[in-house]
Amino acid sequence: MALKPAGESTSVERHLVLAGTSYRLVQLRGPALAPLVPLFRETYHRKDFTLGWIQKKYACEVAGVRAFSCVALDEAGRAAASCGVLPWPIRFGGQFELAAQLVDVATDQRHRRRGLFAGLEEWARELCDSAGVSFLFAFPHPEGESYPGFTRSLGYEHIDDLVEYRLAIRTLWLERVARRLGPLHGLYERNLWETLRAYLPGNAVLENSLLSEGFAATDRTPEFHAYKAFAGSRVLAVNGGRVWLKVRRGMLLGDLEPHAEEAMDRTIRVLAQLAHRLGIHQVLIQASPTTRLAHCFAERFRAFPCLTVVYRNLRSRIPAAKLRFSSGDLDNF
Repeated sequence: MALKPAGESTSVERHLVLAGTSYRLVQLRGPALAPLVPLFRETYHRKDFTLGWIQKKYACEVAGVRAFSCVALDEAGRAAASCGVLPWPIRFGGQFELAAQLVDVATDQRHRRRGLFAGLEEWARELCDSAGVSFLFAFPHPEGESYPGFTRSLGYEHIDDLVEYRLAIRTLWLERVARRLGPLHGLYERNLWETLRAYLPGNAVLENSLLSEGFAATDRTPEFHAYKAFAGSRVLAVNGGRVWLKVRRGMLLGDLEPHAEEAMDRTIRVLAQLAHRLGIHQVLIQASPTTRLAHCFAERFRAFPCLTVVYRNLRSRIPAAKLRFSSGDLDNF
């Protein structure tokens, strides 16, 4: 089941009236995603969202199903709410299924508590169902506004949790400072990737370690890794084994090759040294507490509660109890 770039932009729509306000619900792809830029900037209080970045995030396709966003436009044509859908290839032994991750669940504060999220999710679910998607999943924060919407209003099951394991690095916080100061950002990025270039492996495809543990998990094909590079993730070869990581507000690990305890210790030492050299203040990974990754990092890093995993079955034959995810499955990794 291959993940590949999506095609040109399309738009499908319907209408909804809530609390006396008329909304136009549109299914957007490609350049038509432009209304999401101000919505995301206002909702997430970040100025670094651009149309180019959003287009890359939604530029994927699995088994003929292309990523899209269901967006509610108000009477002035502004984006009032969104619910994004990313197609995901899932493998369980020799069994493959198409899943969909719900992302970018955002509602402008002027349009909250009107049922927009429920309306957009229902439409997104219908579109996924008609496309043959097996199940839906998402990673809401347990204290966030979307979690009760998923579990109480929309019938999603809370099937697992992700725990964040952090290792603080004593260093000058160059990475954080550079991202806040525009002129330094480009200089830091060039130095970062010039340094990491020496660690690029011959084989840049790292298979999901959860599959080797007998879990159902994302099938990380070459096409999957090529798509994920939009957010800056890379596979590196370090002493101890290959690592899939991203540098953004720390060194975030997506996965590591299965290897012995001694090799794991060497890998962590190398990553900590590399973080110190690059002025990165922490190394972190998110993983289900029942996995080998979590066991390895729980003994070495500090643990913090993080995200939940919620799930809704459409036609899946893979047991939900077998599903596991990690940092690499987050939509912005």
